[in-house]
Amino acid sequence: MSEFIDYSRNAGPTTTDGSPFDDQPPRPSSRGSRRSGKSSASQRRKVNYGDMSKADLEAEAKEERQHPVGDFMSHQQVMSKEGDEEAYIGGTSAFGVSGAGRAGQNDYNEKGDVAYGNYPQQPEAASYYGAVQQPGFFSEKSQQQQRYEDPRHVDARSLRNHPEDLGYDPEDHHFLNDHIVPDYPTQTFFRKCVSPGWVLTGFQIGSFLGTTAGFTSIVVMAIATYVFKFINPFFKFKKRTDVDKEWETRITGERFSSRAEYYAEFFGHECEALDVETEDGFVLRVHHLIHKKFKGRGHPVILQHGILSNSVTFMVNEEKSLAFWLLDQGYDVYVSNIRTNFKMPHRHFKRSDPRYWAWSIKEIGMYDLPAIVDFVVGRTGVKPAYIGHSQGTGTMFLTLSRGIRPDIGNKLSSFIALGPSVYAGPVLRTFPFSFMRRFKSRGVWSLVFGVREFIPIFSVLQNLLPSWLFGHIAVPVFQFLFGFGTQQWLWRQVPKFFRTVGLPNSSELLYYYMSNFSYNNCIFNTHSTEPWFPRSFPPLAIFYGTADTLVLGKPLVERIREYEPNVRLVKVVALDDYEHMDMIWGVNAVPECFLGIRDMIEETKNGYTPVRRPQRSNSRRS
Repeated sequence: MSEFIDYSRNAGPTTTDGSPFDDQPPRPSSRGSRRSGKSSASQRRKVNYGDMSKADLEAEAKEERQHPVGDFMSHQQVMSKEGDEEAYIGGTSAFGVSGAGRAGQNDYNEKGDVAYGNYPQQPEAASYYGAVQQPGFFSEKSQQQQRYEDPRHVDARSLRNHPEDLGYDPEDHHFLNDHIVPDYPTQTFFRKCVSPGWVLTGFQIGSFLGTTAGFTSIVVMAIATYVFKFINPFFKFKKRTDVDKEWETRITGERFSSRAEYYAEFFGHECEALDVETEDGFVLRVHHLIHKKFKGRGHPVILQHGILSNSVTFMVNEEKSLAFWLLDQGYDVYVSNIRTNFKMPHRHFKRSDPRYWAWSIKEIGMYDLPAIVDFVVGRTGVKPAYIGHSQGTGTMFLTLSRGIRPDIGNKLSSFIALGPSVYAGPVLRTFPFSFMRRFKSRGVWSLVFGVREFIPIFSVLQNLLPSWLFGHIAVPVFQFLFGFGTQQWLWRQVPKFFRTVGLPNSSELLYYYMSNFSYNNCIFNTHSTEPWFPRSFPPLAIFYGTADTLVLGKPLVERIREYEPNVRLVKVVALDDYEHMDMIWGVNAVPECFLGIRDMIEETKNGYTPVRRPQRSNSRRS
């Protein structure tokens, strides 16, 4: 039995049944990982993960970079296998022969053929429920439908009262949800808060002025730090990745835009804007990308963005954008958004109503993602592959857990997690997040940041400033906040990248990350070694960057391998020197990351049967 990795807060090393572990040497590393002979920091760790300090998290991030787990992927390895860039646009995989090539001997000579080797099997009737396409929110039929007055008060169990809910446990408490979103019972309560002396309005104005002053100081410090790095002769920038000079200097003519339709049409695709309504009344915007050649006949794929982003994040890297690259491979691509993105409405609450902003990651996992998956399944009749980035992965892990919506796992062919935000990194312990963590009291947080949009001056600047100017200002700000480097990006694209981030988000959502996630270092309870996920969990692939300090991928892989017998972990890829955004914006993301994503989709779209690899013999050949 392997050595226990103590993620708990108070408990000592025990097995799932509570018995102590035997003293055994650490389990050897997986094939393909880069390790030294010494045991890893996580294997030596005797401190509980939830009690880790900033120094502990920094040591963990350093360990993740020096000793990654899984298949180690670097640019040098790709070039040695693939040759020049033309080989991977529609060619073989950097991971060897693809799973689809092994199974169906598909033809990879032409872009798009990969999605049609074996058309996906239809899901069984008992594997999903209620996946019917809903009418658009603004349609006459939708307006005539009778709805309950306050959907936030629906019995949670009533949403899952189905025989195929494998693994649902109403008593599950692995999700750490220490804070409860405030409940605003009726519209009358909101009006009472406003009418006598404009209490709430004055409160929000004060919060707006305070956060604007704080944000202005952050911008000044960020720009000053940015300039100081350039004029400081002793500061050493990280070496930039090798980039094709013609690609780096070419002029595409595209402008800075926040519209998905613009980027899709610019690169010759069609973009269909669809409305999906959640169980609690929010209307979500889903962008359906259509290739003019394939017309959406391939296997469906859902792309879900991270925090402070929207669907356009997957479309700003020109032809190498993940959404467009998957479209060129022949897949049927749906790029989804969470609630309030693109100023989408609620059936009952106006944007000025605090109830419009009263949600956190639990509501995203319980309502938004199930609505999106049900919509795509009902529209295509096929179990889609789900690809999430950052918060888009953390919320799906939450959705698939025992206490939220485990039945969704039966409706997905695979779950591909890019930079999974399950375990926190050391960035959340640095300034200004270290200062924001002090506002753990809800009253103090609401007094400073309000009860509606988080730092609304950011969205005001997005609307007032020219797109090119906002993009250039946002670059040093996000580098100052998250420590992002630009060594993996084309510099001419960087301002365009950051035109699509910093979008309006709920103050409650940021309160969760500062008061809960950054303290517990995980969205789940690491105190228990009992499985977080039931057997309905779909086949899983994890891609994480070894230089990512915002979230940590290695602890998640170790947790799944040790304590999650119901999770079929098909692929783990450690991307060399990749930070949090590099796997979707990196100039070499196609050969180093996207091909592995494609292989995962192909291996699982018709069902996944794990292949048992023969164990190596310890005896030497004579």
